[in-house]
Formats: sequence, structure tokens, C-alpha cells
Amino acid sequence: MRESVSLALLTLMERLTPAERAVFVLREAFGHSHREIAEAVGIEEAHSRQLHRRARDQLSHPRRHFDVDDAQRKKIVERFFAATFEGDVAGLEQLLADDVVAWADGGGQVTAARRPITGHEKVLRYLLGLGSRPEAARVRVGFAEVNGESGAVVFAGRALLAIVVPEIHEGRVSAVRTVINPGKLAFAAGQLA
Repeated sequence: MRESVSLALLTLMERLTPAERAVFVLREAFGHSHREIAEAVGIEEAHSRQLHRRARDQLSHPRRHFDVDDAQRKKIVERFFAATFEGDVAGLEQLLADDVVAWADGGGQVTAARRPITGHEKVLRYLLGLGSRPEAARVRVGFAEVNGESGAVVFAGRALLAIVVPEIHEGRVSAVRTVINPGKLAFAAGQLA
């Protein structure tokens, strides 16, 4: 339960800029005054107040990811994975939003992108690189509901390698969240059994 809540909070916090995130955490989690935060972050006190208000606004108005019905979402997700593993550049180009972002959670235990990959071209190259790896030919992709969204579970034999959830907005993939952290995958594999 604690892992789920912390993952949900991290997902929400990714919406914030680094400055908004710093001010929000210092204010909400540690109770620092705006004067103390301004000194620590190197900004004016009024700017700290503004960043805090903006962060609270962002977090209190959730974005709607489900602007297409479930059947259409599933088709988009299936096309996304087929294009990734088949190296279909044109297919991926059509599916990816211009401001798409890809996150990978390796938990510091396995190799993963350390920072979010942002933008159409960079995410396209990243996905094509993953799909062209030799081990990609040996994986089996199953589709599942992951936290209420259409996603995929990626297996090599019986071992769960990854959980991937593409977020769909206006019929295109706006974000790709991948969990490859062995601890989280072991927990998820137990839930799938």
C-alpha cells in the first residue's frame, strides 16, 4: 500500500517544475516558512509563495487521461507496442504526441534512463532503440489493466521484465511509464499469479 501511495505521489509530482516541486516539498512536508524556503532555494519570498500556490493548483486539478473509450485505448496501446517492437517508425511517429514524455523506474537496481525523456524525436529514438535490442525478439507482451489504464506486462519466459503504461490524450500517446524495478516487479508478479 505504501509503495502504491508513494508511486502515485511521485507521478503527481512529475507534473511540477523542479522549482515548484522543491518549494512544495519544503513547505508541505517540512513546514518551512516562505522566507526559509526562499533563502534555501535562492529566490525571493514572493516567488516562493507563487511557486507554492502554482504547485498546489497543479496537484489539485488532475489531468484527465481517459479522453477515449476503453476499446479505443486498447487499440492505441496495441498499435503502440506493435510499432515499437516491429521498428515501425511511421507508426510510432503518428502515435506519439509532440510533447510526449517517457519515464523508466529501475529503482537504482537495473539500468534505466535516469531522467525523463522528453519530446517526440527523443522518445521515438528511445522506443526504437528498445524495440531493436536482441532480447526484444524473445519477449512476450500481454495486455492488462494497470492502475485503471490499459497497459502491458512484458515477459521473458515466465519472468516479468517490465510493466509499461502508455497514457493516451486526444488519441495519441502523451506519456510512457515503465517499471523495471525488480522489487516492484516481484510484487506485481505475485499479484498476477
